Amino acid sequence: MPSASFSHTAHTDRSVDEVWRALQHEDTWAEIGPVDRVWDPVVFDGMLRSFAWRTTVGPTSYTGSATVRTAEPNRRMRLDLDASEIAGVLTTDLDGGSGNGTTVTVTLEVSARGMLSTLFFPVVAEAIGGGLPGQVDHFAANL
Repeated sequence: MPSASFSHTAHTDRSVDEVWRALQHEDTWAEIGPVDRVWDPVVFDGMLRSFAWRTTVGPTSYTGSATVRTAEPNRRMRLDLDASEIAGVLTTDLDGGSGNGTTVTVTLEVSARGMLSTLFFPVVAEAIGGGLPGQVDHFAANL
């Protein structure tokens, strides 16, 4: 099955702890990566565990679930994205090592599932990945 990977890095003046706390709110994920709407979050002990999501590419909407695969506080959060025609991994890495704010790197790996999605995957992948830089920059600037 075809796949694609996209990544973008931005800087915020916020501390790594503040950025980490923002990642625990489901609404944050509607602004990072391919997701344009989230609902039904599951939070346990203050940590986001999963949520339902939707993304729209052209006239088509894809609905799926996101499950936290890795949560390393103040360092990394990795989500598995699962939908009927698209699967992916969305990773957010945080680096507060400079002591002067936080560097945020978001990487999206996405792949097609099924014959129909394989045919349209190049268009879908470009639409999803093409918006990533603006989304990450917006997230970092508006924390």
